Amino acid sequence: KSGLSVGEKASIWMYGKVWALSRKWFTHIFLFLIIAAYSLLGGFLFHTIEGRAEQKNVIDIIQHRKDRNTMVRILLDSNLLRLHLQLKSHQEEALRQDIEGANRRRKEVIHHLEKNLKLALKMMKRKSWSFINAVIYCLTVITTIGYGHIAPVTTTGRALTIAYSIIGIPLFLLLLADFGKLFTRSIKFLWAFVRRVYYTGSCKKVRRTAPVQEVMKGVQMVYDMALLRRPSQMQSDNPEGGNQVPPMTPASPALSAFAVDDEFNLPITVAIVILLIYIFMGAAVFYIWETDWTFFDAFYFVFISMSTIGFGDLVPANQMYMMASIVYLAFGLALTSMCINVVQEKLSDTFRQASAKIGATIGLKVCEDDGTVEPASPTHVEIAEVHK
Repeated sequence: KSGLSVGEKASIWMYGKVWALSRKWFTHIFLFLIIAAYSLLGGFLFHTIEGRAEQKNVIDIIQHRKDRNTMVRILLDSNLLRLHLQLKSHQEEALRQDIEGANRRRKEVIHHLEKNLKLALKMMKRKSWSFINAVIYCLTVITTIGYGHIAPVTTTGRALTIAYSIIGIPLFLLLLADFGKLFTRSIKFLWAFVRRVYYTGSCKKVRRTAPVQEVMKGVQMVYDMALLRRPSQMQSDNPEGGNQVPPMTPASPALSAFAVDDEFNLPITVAIVILLIYIFMGAAVFYIWETDWTFFDAFYFVFISMSTIGFGDLVPANQMYMMASIVYLAFGLALTSMCINVVQEKLSDTFRQASAKIGATIGLKVCEDDGTVEPASPTHVEIAEVHK
């Protein structure tokens, strides 16, 4: 490398960094891009299929209202013409007043019908199956939230929903599990950093003490088993009883020499507190966005959505807010997966430690790899020779 120029060295260094980063984050980015592309593809398909049916339905409704308005006008004009004919034949003042009243009501009815028609046309322009709404629908399907604010009406759209969910839901569950583990590692790193600074007053990474602690636990367990199995021998070795062997427990380290273990299980309370903070922050944001919602309504919407119940009784009115809510809920589901991982790790460790203690008590050995149980190797006992 001595013959390379500075630019070539920088290019090689940058390529190595990019390659290392891509190897480290490849799975996360790849799954995210797959879900994004799958959502966009589904949005295009549903926008094409359901959008055409919706447009045809809108045209039929508008034509029906136009025909109704035309019929009402014909009836009003015929009624007005009949009154005019009666006026020519009788020339009565009361009849003239009836004609003026009918003419006034005719104008009011026609104005009301035209206003309703314009409002209907304006509402019809807000398509339920726009591309953005179709993408939102796809995201609600694969996340299993399913608000129900829009739903396919065609047989083709419903069949496509079944096929789309069969492929999309497992993909999203893979992404959820992957990002849940990523969040778990990230929060573990942050929590380890806080513990390290709190106990050592330094930001530098210290040595790991987990292997030493595990060895000391194993030595202590063997010593306890020896005390239980051969109490008489222990007492014979110490006839006076005043020189007993102390338990082999590691001394508590001083605060200045404390070494934080980076390979630990995140406390369940910390994971739950982080999830609650995330929920309340989301509720506060939706409370600000949706002016007609109370804070409890916003909290209710976030909880029902993150629990994937998704009643659909409360949904954001704005399309961009709706898209932002789907992204927020996707990360929220990943945080929920993180909490589940933390609880699972805690339960697994508790069960493994309990199994090891019970196995050691009854003389069985539990393998940590596959969880199989096998008899423990018997303790070798030396028998002293009998002198005649």
